[in-house]
Amino acid sequence: MPRITRSAVGAGCDSALVIDYASRVRGCLLGGAIGDALGAPVEFMSAVQVESLVGGSGVRDFLPAQFGSIKSRGLITDDTQMTLFTVDGIIRAISRERTKGLGFTAGVLHHAYLRWLDTQQLPEPSGLRDGWLQSEHWLYSRRAPGNTCLSALTASGGDSFGDPAVNDSKGCGGVMRSAPFGLVTCYEPSDRFAYEMAATAAGYTHGHPTGQHASGALA
Repeated sequence: MPRITRSAVGAGCDSALVIDYASRVRGCLLGGAIGDALGAPVEFMSAVQVESLVGGSGVRDFLPAQFGSIKSRGLITDDTQMTLFTVDGIIRAISRERTKGLGFTAGVLHHAYLRWLDTQQLPEPSGLRDGWLQSEHWLYSRRAPGNTCLSALTASGGDSFGDPAVNDSKGCGGVMRSAPFGLVTCYEPSDRFAYEMAATAAGYTHGHPTGQHASGALA
């Protein structure tokens, strides 16, 4: 997991709160990953099918899941993959602002999502992109990604880098990766900032305003 430090989140945090803040960030990301892994095996089941599988109390433990040739319990989906790359992009954007004074630019997130796209299209790190997260071999696995995210990011880059996706999708693919934007309060203690950045980043794959505003609302 990316290291959370005072220099990474900015000077908005009182030093006495940095450890507590880091704990909350890790808790949010870990909690989301655990929930994702619990729900992955039943994601495409109806309520009746889930009840017939695990009973009326619902999913209470990790179930067997399979993505391609990988079969195990507790496997995450593309939701957690993209959430981690969202964090990766946020950290880079803040570091860019601190070291170069260029301001927090959501376009840095677009590049992070292209690094995620590599994990869905390549068997292993290619060395063509930089960064610690993209070098993690376990991420190179298709975990039921949405077609909207795949097609929008495949078509982006070049002259369209940083522009909204050219589609009318308002699915959940933007919302499911937007929680990290609500964690940047030490950098910019503004609900509007979190909302606008999450909505903008969602727009890189989801062109309909509903999908963008829903992502901002979650953040």
